[in-house]
Amino acid sequence: MLDIAPHVRIFEGSPTDEFVTKRQTAIKDIAAKFIKPNHIARLLSVANGVVLASKEGGKLPPELAAEVAASITKVSPSFVAEEHDLELSTCAMLAAINAIVTGSKAGTITTSDYLAVGIWSGMSWQTGNRNGGFERLRKLLLDLSRDHVLKAAKLGRVRSKPTKAVALAEDNSNLGKVVENLRFVVDTLTANAAVDREEIDLLWWSISGWSDVLSMKYSDAKPHAAAIALGLDAAKRLRRMPVDLHKALVLRRVPEGESLSFAQLVKALGDDCVRLGAGYGNETLVTENTQVFPLLNVLASGSAKGIGKGIFSISDLASRALLEAVTFDVVDRREV
Repeated sequence: MLDIAPHVRIFEGSPTDEFVTKRQTAIKDIAAKFIKPNHIARLLSVANGVVLASKEGGKLPPELAAEVAASITKVSPSFVAEEHDLELSTCAMLAAINAIVTGSKAGTITTSDYLAVGIWSGMSWQTGNRNGGFERLRKLLLDLSRDHVLKAAKLGRVRSKPTKAVALAEDNSNLGKVVENLRFVVDTLTANAAVDREEIDLLWWSISGWSDVLSMKYSDAKPHAAAIALGLDAAKRLRRMPVDLHKALVLRRVPEGESLSFAQLVKALGDDCVRLGAGYGNETLVTENTQVFPLLNVLASGSAKGIGKGIFSISDLASRALLEAVTFDVVDRREV
């Protein structure tokens, strides 16, 4: 379990044992709230809010801040949320860590995976926070989220062996067990087939050199359009969260190009921006979570207004496209 005492000092210089214990209780309660209801829109919204709060000068969205404040007030009735944005943000980040670490590990893609990949996508393009203690916590959450997703991605691609078949008794007395066994075998074979299909799709894509999203060869496209298309096209073929190999497959084709801000990118892409963003503009999972999907929102809207500043190398843009598109595509398809 995470020792929260050092992080409590981010907002309370000399906390008492009682103060730390109460915040620990509140953080557990907040973590439970973060994954309830545990549908995808909720989890990505929480991730987006936590990412927003972790930025330099950022704070939690009002609704999420109210949830965090309610949990603190439950154990500390004298707590007043006004002018305590730093405490609310810190507790939210600690709760996100708690939710990821203690969340369910059952299933191909779990609530912990959804929350972690959203936070990884959102925090990985931030420039950091000038508050030293807060930045250490932000980095801890970012590293945890990334490592969690990469580990889950590897485990999700491990092929399982079907269980040994259960023979039906002559009097059919074990029919229930036979059906249960058969269901497990079918689920196992289906999951294995999804991994096989992913590998085949990626192989043909890597050989073809053709971009589905641009409807042309990557070699014929503008450098930045090709880089982003590589990430988007690769994501369409994944059925699990990405691993480093998928990033390498994308980056090996990325052409040379200058580093750009999002605003400069829109100008450099020209009409290609519309083609690249065509599949995301009407998706509320994307448009309502601009911190998790900054690049997809820029592509969909043709504008960098309100997204944030930063300079990205052409390789960063390709990697960013892969991560954001996988976060949306795999989550949206809910593949086995």
